[in-house]
Amino acid sequence: MHESILSKGSLTVEQGVKTLIMKGSHYEMGFQHGYLLAEQINTMIQQTQPAAIAVIAKTLQHDWDKAELAFAEGAKVAQEYVPSCLLEEMKGIADGAQAAGFDISLEQIQTWNTMYDQWCIYAHPHYWNVFDETSKGHYPAHGAGTRVLTGAGCSSFSAWDETAGGDGELIFCKNEDNLNLPGQLDNRYIFISAPEQGQPHLFLCFPGMVGFDGGFNTAGISVMTQYDASIDETMRGYGLGVLTRLALLNATNLEQALDTFRDNPRRTGIAYHCADANNRTAAVIEASAKITTVRYPMVDTSCLWQTNHSICYPGYMGYSGYNYALDQQQVYALGPIDNIPAYLEQLRQPYNFIVPAPSRFERYQSLLHEYFGQITPDNAMKIMSDRFDPFTQLTREQGVPSYTNNILATISAYYPEETFTTPKQSFSAGVANLWSLIAYPKSGDFYLAIDGFPANQQGFKQFNLFALLKKNTL
Repeated sequence: MHESILSKGSLTVEQGVKTLIMKGSHYEMGFQHGYLLAEQINTMIQQTQPAAIAVIAKTLQHDWDKAELAFAEGAKVAQEYVPSCLLEEMKGIADGAQAAGFDISLEQIQTWNTMYDQWCIYAHPHYWNVFDETSKGHYPAHGAGTRVLTGAGCSSFSAWDETAGGDGELIFCKNEDNLNLPGQLDNRYIFISAPEQGQPHLFLCFPGMVGFDGGFNTAGISVMTQYDASIDETMRGYGLGVLTRLALLNATNLEQALDTFRDNPRRTGIAYHCADANNRTAAVIEASAKITTVRYPMVDTSCLWQTNHSICYPGYMGYSGYNYALDQQQVYALGPIDNIPAYLEQLRQPYNFIVPAPSRFERYQSLLHEYFGQITPDNAMKIMSDRFDPFTQLTREQGVPSYTNNILATISAYYPEETFTTPKQSFSAGVANLWSLIAYPKSGDFYLAIDGFPANQQGFKQFNLFALLKKNTL
């Protein structure tokens, strides 16, 4: 009955990497996704999502049942904030999973797709109070939380022209760092989307989600997300996975990509690193529910990089405009930041266990200078797997986690594990590198580390987006 839809999609494993290729309308792509990954989606909903709620429970010092209620309420608020094309894809995922014999509803898929947005809201010590019906997302009215999750990673850089060297083609590199919740490490996938309308594109994600941290498209546009907390956060907006998919689907140049984040309602504080390989340019848009600020490369500079704290401080790194750093001051428990030196000094405080590894930003700057004109894939791999902390002047040993968020927390993230409890199990989890992507979007060549944890310590495997799009279907 569903053969015509399923014949357009395929599920392959090459070099040990799982790839789902989806083609057709958004509903058809969702159906292929849901049918071919039904068992894995069920694992996400039955095992991984309760684990995510356990993280929230520990963060809020609630019991698991109350955290589940908060999670459900947050998902309910978010339901109306999904664009029609991706809502159709979610409907297809649910229908495909049901056709494969799993009782999975659209509401469950919608709820699962809010997981990382809710993780961002609850990851810092001042949280959005979902139980307050008057809440508009500005958390100080709701008071401070009581603990801080160890580890907040993700980072990226892009380089082109003389910085990249060789033929100067733009290279885009990103580390996705997050928790290894139960069920996730075995279910890391490349998703290839070939829609009837819009740009074919690649994104990295978990089963059942329509997007997560971005990827790149056949028009040469790349997108990466970095947690970039703000005092202005809400679930009344598009999620980070939805926004990155929209940018990859619709953008053919840098400004179109930036407009995706400027023109749509947003949820949590995120820095979106966008690059345009055809025009050899890039920008980072730091965005909260209320504010967007855009940082372009410094004059006569052909590279850009981003970590998890705001760089949009007027006068710093060539930026002018709204001071987004002020929206992070309370979130990251910083002291006075009345000027740039004071801000940078506050970021360096070793016993601030909240601010997420600002040393990595300085390390990127050093490495991009060191490898100037020689940013080949091999050297990009060295950068993305680097374990040197410029604040302590020490290299963290491989296999040894950092001490805190701000001591030996390096570009290759690996934080201490913590214990969490669901009604069915206790488990240990910590933040480290889930996957690392090095891409030449113009040619479609990319190198992916997606094995082990941290993945960027396990080696990279080469693929090509255009070749994957030509793969035979089922």
